[in-house]
Parts: sequence; C-alpha cells; structure tokens
Amino acid sequence: MDDEARAGEAHTFGAFTVTTLVSHPPWYENSFLVHDTRSGDAVMVDPGAPAEEIRGAVAAAGCTLRAFLLTHGHPDHIGSVAALEEAFDVPTVLHREDLPTLEQAPQLASVFTGEHLGLPANRDPFDGEPTLDLGSLRPAVIQAPGHTPGGVCYLFDGFALTGDTLFNHGVGRTDLPGGDTAALARSIARFLEHVADDTWLFPGHGPGWTAGEARRWWAMMR
Repeated sequence: MDDEARAGEAHTFGAFTVTTLVSHPPWYENSFLVHDTRSGDAVMVDPGAPAEEIRGAVAAAGCTLRAFLLTHGHPDHIGSVAALEEAFDVPTVLHREDLPTLEQAPQLASVFTGEHLGLPANRDPFDGEPTLDLGSLRPAVIQAPGHTPGGVCYLFDGFALTGDTLFNHGVGRTDLPGGDTAALARSIARFLEHVADDTWLFPGHGPGWTAGEARRWWAMMR
C-alpha cells in the first residue's frame, strides 16, 4: 500500500481504534490517532501530518484528546504540534532524554526543508520505562535509543508504535545528531523480546507488519 493510500486507514484492536494520517512530501510520516472507544479518550502519536487533518480526525472520531505522544523529537514527527496547541489544551509527552533532539528540530527542519518549525510549549517528559497514565490509555514505554538518544516504542494491547526505530523491513537512520547504529541494533533486539508474534507494529514511515514478521526478518539481517 502506498503512502497516500494509507491516509485515513483504521485498524481495530478490541476497544481501540488506530487511525493513520500521513504527512505531505518529502517525509510521508505516519501520525496515529489512538482512540479508546469505551471512554472516548485518545492520544495523537507523532503529529507530523497537517494540523487541519489531525483536527478533522479528532472531530470525526468524537474523542477527547489527552496528549500528543512522541516516539522521538525529529521535525517530521512534530510538524503540527505547535499549531495544534492552539486547538487542544494538552501536553506533549516524550522521553526526557529526547528533549535535546526536540530542541534541535527547528534547525534540522531549516536544513532539510527550509521551513520554520515551532516547538510545543507544554512539555511533559518522563523518565525510564513507565506505564503512562493518559486518561484510560496506559501504554507501556520501551526505551529504544539509536535513532535518537531518547527514542521509545509504545506498547498497547495488541499493537505497538515503533516510530523510526523499526520499519517494515527497515530500520531508522543513525547519521543525524545523537544517532548510534550499535545502540539501535540492541534496541530492536530488545524490543522484539517484549512483543508477541501477533502484535501489530505501526512504524513512523511506511506500512505496518506483525512482530512475528519483524522477528524473522531481523534474525536473517543479524
């Protein structure tokens, strides 16, 4: 499935619905609205898609947004967060070790696209590997340094969001500030130890796949 076709795609895991929004070229970054249909609570993960599309998805779902949840702080994953702060009075939640990556994002955006990038003012960093309390949503954090120093994956019941740590038959780049190829390999191996084969993995770019598929591919790569 190509990038444009994934936009608006929805997956259901029990009471949870995960809706994919895809940003414009050159990034084609996946943003995810994770919605608990029982409570109406939701989080927007990596809000790089256009702000008006994210606002529309939240309105269409009829949900209450509790947070912007970041797998890491690169500019393609936060492109709309500053604008969305004007519409939603919620914090931006990320690992504390990725705060420097977030602060560097405007400079990287200027280098790569020449565009001005605003940063979220309301930040709520966490440490370690907590189970986050975001209304009725309680994702487990799995630290995954390598693509960035504070990169993480979020594990829900039946699915996980892997950011730019692990793609469908690919891994994140490590040539940007804070990247570490060896650390990324360790993070992927450790993440795959935490997830069942039938867990669906939603990456930061490209289509999803299962943890079982990822585990078999990773074994061949290693």
